[in-house]
Amino acid sequence: MKKLTYSLEDYLEAIYILELKNGFSRVKEISEFLDVSLPSVNKAICELKRKRFLNHKRYGYIKLTGRGKELAKDVFKLHSKFSELFKIFGMNDKKADKYACHIEHIIDRDDIRFIDSLVDYYKSNEKEIKNIHDFIRRRSNGRD
Repeated sequence: MKKLTYSLEDYLEAIYILELKNGFSRVKEISEFLDVSLPSVNKAICELKRKRFLNHKRYGYIKLTGRGKELAKDVFKLHSKFSELFKIFGMNDKKADKYACHIEHIIDRDDIRFIDSLVDYYKSNEKEIKNIHDFIRRRSNGRD
């Protein structure tokens, strides 16, 4: 199977998040969530439907298929873990989310477990987080 474009992965992730929240999604909600035009959403929905990642009837609800949900869940998990990791390193929420959104598309899905382990390690070792913050602070002050 050919890999989806980053943009189509973003649509899948948005649909997944909206499904978690509402049980389904609609074109207008996706448009608002991603801050894109309705025609852009319609084009993406048609492509994702053609590739069997979702089901959609004109003017109806959008639901992910099993394979669509599986891929969307992976993208969402990567995004969440990278965002969490960047926040551990002291990055603000907005920047952490922005960078996570870029990285989620380029890392191999098989490597999710490494990111999981790294985040879990730091979350369970507050002293390590403090050491990282101290190191970053020293570096930014030019003392290391």
